[in-house]
Amino acid sequence: MPVAAAGRRSACCRQGPACVQRDFDGSPMPTDVMHDDTCRELAKVLRRRNEGFMQMLLISGDNSPDQNFYEEMAELSGRPMIMNVVQAFDHRPEIHRRVLAWLKSCRERGIRVVGQGLTTDAGFTFTFENWNLFDDSQAWCDATTGTLEERKAKLADPARRAALKDKMPRTATGPLPDIVIVGPQTEQNKAWLDHTLAHAGQKMGKHPVDVMLDMAVEEDLKTEFFAAPPNGNIEHLREIVDDPYVLFGVSDGGAHTKFLTAGRYPTETICKVVREHGMISLEEAHWRLSALPAEVAGFTGRGVLRKGAPADIVVYDYDKLAVLPDEIVHDLPGGEWRRIQRAQGYRWVLVNGEVTIRDDQQTGAHSGQLLRHGVGRRVPTAMAAE
Repeated sequence: MPVAAAGRRSACCRQGPACVQRDFDGSPMPTDVMHDDTCRELAKVLRRRNEGFMQMLLISGDNSPDQNFYEEMAELSGRPMIMNVVQAFDHRPEIHRRVLAWLKSCRERGIRVVGQGLTTDAGFTFTFENWNLFDDSQAWCDATTGTLEERKAKLADPARRAALKDKMPRTATGPLPDIVIVGPQTEQNKAWLDHTLAHAGQKMGKHPVDVMLDMAVEEDLKTEFFAAPPNGNIEHLREIVDDPYVLFGVSDGGAHTKFLTAGRYPTETICKVVREHGMISLEEAHWRLSALPAEVAGFTGRGVLRKGAPADIVVYDYDKLAVLPDEIVHDLPGGEWRRIQRAQGYRWVLVNGEVTIRDDQQTGAHSGQLLRHGVGRRVPTAMAAE
């Protein structure tokens, strides 16, 4: 993908041509318009090989054809199917409860569908230089596609504002008026720091959409906004964690790198789910973070400490483990940037028997391997952790 398009990426999903996150030019991603029969043929390949797994995005959790299709793919492939995403919304807890009930019914019927749970607190920090998660609205998709100057002109166009207000979108985290202004650039606009669009709009006598777009256009689309996560209720998180076959995380696998840092979920799980709230034991957390994902993905011999298995070992200080503030680093091809969050409290991380992190610092060793068909080259395992 061209570096210029790095901010407009899509996770693998099937949401149709009017999907929420389209390609850089506003067209749907290939997976969004994949034909059912294409999925069926891929599932048949997995059955013949008895390897691998399939994963697709489903948000609604209703008793819908999408759920039926998940079940069909699991049965046709004979392999695990990962349903993305089990997400709690504070204002609508019936959504995740309905999904959990469906997943339980799949297990009871012997259908291998597991859920990918959103267990991290990560929200979206974004500017209109790159933002595209309003793409399920054609009016917003059109206005946020094009060169910088074209986007500025379209977002400033009074003739477009009525349609943008009429189709006022929600982020995956909540309604647009709840978005917070976190990075105003000019001294005048800094008076609105940490205001929601709704609050600033009340004080200015403006619509929240006008507040957001006027400020963004004035500041060359560099104004930073923050959409808080919708899953703040700790009891709702507990309900998701209580299902032993829900995978933790939803790190986005490297997508949306300019918007969020959800890859922090392993550290966050131990700090929040285990240490702070005691929802599960440390042993259970290790299994859910390591052995269960490897088992579902079919990674032979990975995810466990066992004689003869590759020496993939993490040693950490339980009391000092913490997620650090997010940063911006320019380490992508062409000098492009992304958001990251580091962690502290890690004594050693070993991959295939080599130390890759020592006392929170990278050693420069890169001993990971591509696992073709879930199997990698055997490596020595005579390593001990203190």
